[in-house]
Amino acid sequence: MAINFRRFVRAHPDAQVIEATDARQGRWGRHMFWVLVASTVLAVVALFGSWAFRAGDLAQADATSTPTAAEVRAAGDPAG
Repeated sequence: MAINFRRFVRAHPDAQVIEATDARQGRWGRHMFWVLVASTVLAVVALFGSWAFRAGDLAQADATSTPTAAEVRAAGDPAG
């Protein structure tokens, strides 16, 4: 069984030799452009959806928030 395992497979004699830098770089093409566009659109939809889902809670938090000390002083409240 160990005889069949080889760590480095020898290339075919007619195989094209590619430099290491070229082999590590990805291809830029139309398919990659659409993957980037689709993922960006999905991220925007997810962020907008999560904001829309919690918009009521956010509005309620703004309405019921307690004023800061600076806001109390500016209003002239004697308790602050």
